[in-house]
Amino acid sequence: MNVSIGSKKVVIIGGGPSAKHAAEQLAKKANSNLEVTVIQANRFVEWPLAMTVCLVKPELHNKAIATNCNKFQVPGVKYIYGVVESVDGQTKQVKLRQAVADAVCESVPYDALIVATGFKVPLVYPGLGVTIEERTAEVQKVGEAIKKGACIVVAGGGPIGLELVGDIRGEYPAKKVVLMCRGDVLGQWPEKQRKKVEARLQHMNIEVKKGATDAPKDYCLESGVIKFGNGDLEYDVFLPAFSQGPNTQFLPGEVLDANGCVEVNEYLQSTKMNDIFAIGVSNVKEITVFPKLEAQWTCVTANVIAMLANRPLKQHKEGATWMKLPPMVLIGHGPKGYGFLDFNNVPPPIKCCCCWGLGGFPCCPPCWPCCACGGCGCCPCGVCCGQPEGKGPATFAGVMAFKSSGFHFKGMGEAPSQQVM
Repeated sequence: MNVSIGSKKVVIIGGGPSAKHAAEQLAKKANSNLEVTVIQANRFVEWPLAMTVCLVKPELHNKAIATNCNKFQVPGVKYIYGVVESVDGQTKQVKLRQAVADAVCESVPYDALIVATGFKVPLVYPGLGVTIEERTAEVQKVGEAIKKGACIVVAGGGPIGLELVGDIRGEYPAKKVVLMCRGDVLGQWPEKQRKKVEARLQHMNIEVKKGATDAPKDYCLESGVIKFGNGDLEYDVFLPAFSQGPNTQFLPGEVLDANGCVEVNEYLQSTKMNDIFAIGVSNVKEITVFPKLEAQWTCVTANVIAMLANRPLKQHKEGATWMKLPPMVLIGHGPKGYGFLDFNNVPPPIKCCCCWGLGGFPCCPPCWPCCACGGCGCCPCGVCCGQPEGKGPATFAGVMAFKSSGFHFKGMGEAPSQQVM
């Protein structure tokens, strides 16, 4: 149902799925008097779920990007490609550091501001404001350095670090691969799951070094040394693969907490400036996965419209309340990787259908033909009547790392066009 709210301006900062879907919902729910503008740092879209694969195999990078703006933009929504420098909450202006030639402006006014900028993870996400040519060259340079290096060190004991070391090991079985982390691998996971993952890392000859306290935040493609406890860790390539906080440094300091997250109320609305809303970068204690983000962008867009129409706001309800951790952990993608499915974090119907994690037989009729494979492990759920892990989940994830982009953006995988920022 369209809502009449008069002539108002809504600005969305971000270039990922949350920003895109928020723009879609605003364009759909509000009437033509609502002007929606997306400020996006890069004039292309890159799919982060595939990037640990692309960094190791740069020839696949084209499959993970979209450069035709007409394909990924939301119809009826204005786009400005530039890097946000600051937000003036008093005058309600978004100030830009740079903008493309066809949208030259120094600032953009707003009546409501939605921040959906995601988190900083070097290499997994492109730098703000880079061109597609610059990003492609960077990915190729990293891939070449990994290929030539004898010892590759990856910093980060979370899901991103695990995927990256697994992808490197799958492509280069003879290299020395080290996973460096502050504490335990997957520190937020139950001990039983952590131990299984660490055992698989050892089986894959991926060395784990714990206790890192001052890992560099920037990647290095030349030989170097990291001081580690009482010794030195020498490397040929160093790749940080951990979140370095939300991309919110442009916001007024009073709206952020100590971690750089937007402090929000139950409406996902800033507690300090009620015309600012946040998706995925607030202090709400939820993991950053699509079922959670979808509930957030649905709540935010509804509340933005309600605020502009002087109507009561609705409290945010967490999406997929049964999911407290990502349901899949990967050590690499494809048949040379290894995946772990956690059926405690999937919808109850799927739990039942897959025999509570034992591969689906006999509860799920679609799984019956899989029994003919004799337990080869090709099923996305693992081996029938066995633990939900193995090369099957990793193979499935290797395909979906690229295909999943089509659920959110059109034009992914097409030949990139030349651009100038």
